[in-house]
Amino acid sequence: MQLDSPQIAVKNKLDNLLKKILENQSSNQFLEHVAKFFKFESRDHLFHGFYVYGGVGRGKTMLMKNFYEQIHFVPKNYFHFNAFMTQIHEKLHEIRQHHKKYPDELHEALRRIILNSQKKILKIICFDEFQVVDVADAMLLARIFEYFFHHKIIVIITSNIHPLELYPNGLQRDLFLKFVNDILLKNIEVLNLDSNTDYRLFNRTKITKKYFVSNSKNRQIFNEILQQLVKDIPRKIAKIKVWGREIKIKKSYKNIAVFDFEELFLENYSSADYRAICKKYQTIFLKKIPQFSPDNINEIRRFTLFIDEAYEQKIMIIFLAKNNLKKLEEITQYAPYFARTISRIHEIIADNYK
Repeated sequence: MQLDSPQIAVKNKLDNLLKKILENQSSNQFLEHVAKFFKFESRDHLFHGFYVYGGVGRGKTMLMKNFYEQIHFVPKNYFHFNAFMTQIHEKLHEIRQHHKKYPDELHEALRRIILNSQKKILKIICFDEFQVVDVADAMLLARIFEYFFHHKIIVIITSNIHPLELYPNGLQRDLFLKFVNDILLKNIEVLNLDSNTDYRLFNRTKITKKYFVSNSKNRQIFNEILQQLVKDIPRKIAKIKVWGREIKIKKSYKNIAVFDFEELFLENYSSADYRAICKKYQTIFLKKIPQFSPDNINEIRRFTLFIDEAYEQKIMIIFLAKNNLKKLEEITQYAPYFARTISRIHEIIADNYK
């Protein structure tokens, strides 16, 4: 795909960083040698990477993956940000199950994550789709990034919105903004990938095959598709264990599951729960998706987490909703991160999604 001018500007920044990384990959003072080529306003802080933001479908992930895949001899890792935070909570859970005491449990959890298979500490971490919707995560971020910067790790981040616009109306947002201003923005250069084209929407065709607005005709079609797929497969109640808890799936047909919206999103499920569900099933029928309002912000947040996990694992979803996708876009007025969810639903229901 031919890049537009905003994409070229970001690519040039990443290419310059890549060049310096490759030139200094064997240095004992890796970050210092790389950072001196990137000037920062404050001499008290080293350059530690880039935060690339822009609207959905603008090529952020493509550019970061291209950068990441060209690094071969420097310890690195690539995380979907939700998955990374889930790992943090999983490691903390593991640590607390044992009697051994650590001076700092979060630092121990991070140590276990940033050591690669050769027990070498990572020098480069890429975070795709950085978002903050949970107060527990928001309160951990300052210490997580202080740990990264203390260990001289280069961090590349993609997000839909500027760091100062993250976590809108969140609990203790003043503390979160202190992290953004005092830690993130003083160590990472922010790049705006400003483009008017959502390239992912080019692939959208025949979307009504997998997304239905609920009326008598569409409910019949939805049920006919379901019956065709589960024909001769017995319905069972399945159970999935996540962190010692049990999730009950009432309508399970081997690798197909059927959920009412309230079953998945009224419960206080996390990314780990949705990941476990998506690993078990290849196709999910999701019905009774309601009309949302600002009062449903918790359900919207969980719906976003679910779509992220389903998209990452390429799960097919058949939707039956109160409103069409255009109406769902109104959610972005009070939950800006939902723009990515809408874009991903468009991809999930496209013919060439795989």
